[in-house]
Amino acid sequence: MRLFIAIELPKSFCKELAGLQRTVREESRGGRFVPADNFHITLHFIGESNDLLGPVEAMEQAARGIRPFALHLGPFSTFPRKDGHTAFFAVRGELDECNALYESLQSALQERGFPRDQKRFTPHATLGRSVELSNEALLRLESLVPNASMQVQGITLFESVRRDGRMVYSAIHRTRF
Repeated sequence: MRLFIAIELPKSFCKELAGLQRTVREESRGGRFVPADNFHITLHFIGESNDLLGPVEAMEQAARGIRPFALHLGPFSTFPRKDGHTAFFAVRGELDECNALYESLQSALQERGFPRDQKRFTPHATLGRSVELSNEALLRLESLVPNASMQVQGITLFESVRRDGRMVYSAIHRTRF
């Protein structure tokens, strides 16, 4: 199974992201865009694993002492890639609590034999990969002001499966704070 742990986004958040994604599509010269029902904030990509107990136990351990926290969409940005950009909206809000959750989860997973993420944690919602954007388009997109906020009350273990040529994310386990 291909697994990852993430913060699920409410429908209102996804609706706002879908509208913003339409604008990014219009400004781009192509790319692979994430279906709106797959929007999330990744906390840890596990990859291929048949071990469900380890991630579930790590989630339960990481959630202890974490209180619900508020997040909202921040500015548009990109991660550079060889084949274009990974287009995303940053997440802002109670990032101290979000970062504490991330660090706690990394430690709990490591205790169970899963490697820590080597990249710096940048909470974000990905809109597309291999997105081709001109410098002018980037400037226009960076001026967008998103309007979506949420209360994070838990984390979710997802399985990622390719069906009919597209990725489908299914929730396997939810841990609430």
